[in-house]
Amino acid sequence: MALRRNNAKEGFALDLTSCSDIIFTLLLFYILTQNFLPQTPLELPAISSQIQGSTSAQRIEVAQNGQLSLNGATMAADALVLQIGEKVHNASDTQIIIYASRLSPAGVSIELLDRLRQAGITRVAFAGRPESEK
Repeated sequence: MALRRNNAKEGFALDLTSCSDIIFTLLLFYILTQNFLPQTPLELPAISSQIQGSTSAQRIEVAQNGQLSLNGATMAADALVLQIGEKVHNASDTQIIIYASRLSPAGVSIELLDRLRQAGITRVAFAGRPESEK
């Protein structure tokens, strides 16, 4: 009868060679398929002082509470769009600038822009008020 001897060197061995090969292959795959897009600077147009002081520029203000005013006169959105529509159709070079307060609801400005576009007015610019103008 032969007894089997336990070898002290026997034990659990995990060969990680194939695992490291797979990791390097995946790493190479992701690096080679990555889209490297160059970052292009975005320059937004600024409103110049001649546009602000122009007689044909219509100033729409959106207050913090969502109230609309045209050239300083407070009015409802429907009346404002009608009045601007008349001015735009009479003078084709009329510019419309929407000054939205930083704390005004964004939905009011978007709804106003949609109403202006439905009325056929496409030349609209947005401007923000500096914090010092509050």
